[in-house]
Amino acid sequence: MEKKKAALPSPPPERVLVRSEIGCLSGFRTWTSCPVPLSVAVNRERFADRHEEIWMLADTKNSSDGTVSREDYRLRTGIEERYRQLKCFIDLTNFHSRTFALVCNQVLFVALAYSLMQLYLMRMKRSELNRRTQPQLRNQLMPTDSVIIIYYNNRFALLSPMQYTELLLTLSGDAGKKILEKVRRLRRELEQELKLVRAP
Repeated sequence: MEKKKAALPSPPPERVLVRSEIGCLSGFRTWTSCPVPLSVAVNRERFADRHEEIWMLADTKNSSDGTVSREDYRLRTGIEERYRQLKCFIDLTNFHSRTFALVCNQVLFVALAYSLMQLYLMRMKRSELNRRTQPQLRNQLMPTDSVIIIYYNNRFALLSPMQYTELLLTLSGDAGKKILEKVRRLRRELEQELKLVRAP
């Protein structure tokens, strides 16, 4: 990871932030259409090419510390991204029923499933994935390798599916017949189990 970061080209000077300055105005009432006093955090950012950007945050919360408003504002992009995921990728807005109770159930279960996925990612220490869509998450969380384990007489072998297929095709006549018979029996048992599961 560190090597990849080192290999990346350095950003242009107009994007390199050198310094941030924050000032705060409390009890701001110049905005006549707003009936409550505002706290305004004035932010000035200086970049490596010496240009400056000034932007402001207005908040109804009475605060004399502009850094609080700025830290709260940083949450906005994460909140908007999660809302976009719930709306566009996790089927929150696809309502098939006009019954209020069913719509409420869908909202609750989708939100619960989304929250459980976020908790799972945090527990797995993969919180960087919480901005990914469902297909991207599946690709990241699904196993990347598939092995077949053969166990016999306290010994085992790990084979890829291709190695296992090659082994089966090169077995002698009697051994091949035994394997074929066992595979057919297991397939029939599995089919029967699936039918029992689907039965009403």
